[in-house]
Amino acid sequence: MKNKMNDIKVLYLRTNQYCNAHCFMCDFWKNSKSEITEEQFENALNMSKTVEMIRFTGGEPLLCRKLPEYIKKCHSRGIKTSIITNGLILDEKLDVLVKNGLDQIVISVDGSTSELHDRLRGTKGLWKKIDMVLERIEKKYPLLHTRVNTVVSEENISDIANIARWLDKHNVEQWSIIPIKLDNHKWSDKITLEDFKREYINFQKNIEDCKIQLMGYSANWAGNIEEFWKGKSYIRPKGNCHITHMVAFYDPFTNHFYPCNCIPHRKLSFCNKQEEKEWYFEHGHEYCEGCEPLNAYCADFPEKIEENIFNF
Repeated sequence: MKNKMNDIKVLYLRTNQYCNAHCFMCDFWKNSKSEITEEQFENALNMSKTVEMIRFTGGEPLLCRKLPEYIKKCHSRGIKTSIITNGLILDEKLDVLVKNGLDQIVISVDGSTSELHDRLRGTKGLWKKIDMVLERIEKKYPLLHTRVNTVVSEENISDIANIARWLDKHNVEQWSIIPIKLDNHKWSDKITLEDFKREYINFQKNIEDCKIQLMGYSANWAGNIEEFWKGKSYIRPKGNCHITHMVAFYDPFTNHFYPCNCIPHRKLSFCNKQEEKEWYFEHGHEYCEGCEPLNAYCADFPEKIEENIFNF
């Protein structure tokens, strides 16, 4: 980690590799309980003087013992902080996180009911805990920025319009919809085109009356419906990926800075960080399959991050 990152605005920081939920699309819960070290955190914090926000991720970052301390250190330097959490232990951690300067909470929610969400996340009682903590945030911490991430699949596509109304009820600010990654997954193998079209169009009609801000291309997360359903079309940047010049993802367990939070699972190798960054800047829109709708949008309109760091 010798080279400075002189243009990065948002730094994703993986605090740990383990999780307390058993989500169907992820197996972090199988990993050992390893965490980022204080030295690694300090090194990452000192890598760039241009970072405006650090987003703590995992695994489940709330399981990181020193997370409140890391948030406090960021706050003391004027760096905004955000966490991505499954919400299972958020209620018990909330006060100390806010006390130490947390600015934003991003919660993963895949259903408008406990029956659906808990099944998809493999964790009983999870939805009720999220429902209660969102109500508590609304009453006690109205200035805390809130966002929900929803991974949409054939399992919950008929429910996402209901999720929108539930989020409105809790006055959640932002909603990012992320289609399930297409690695070994084809919608055409799971749901008929007619059913897919019906549910997708129903979602788009229902969100017209919702006040929540849909992030990036989330309102049109499938793009070309028929091609997406066949697995032949993905949401991706339309040209050069400007995200690589504004965002970095640090994984202390590989000691690597990736030029985007979507890249760690990709298998390309490069001589150095700069080569990797520039390659994805030029070729990411051709290579990456299944970019997140928010990332693709910010890659096309990087000025949105400049306007407001919480737009990413």
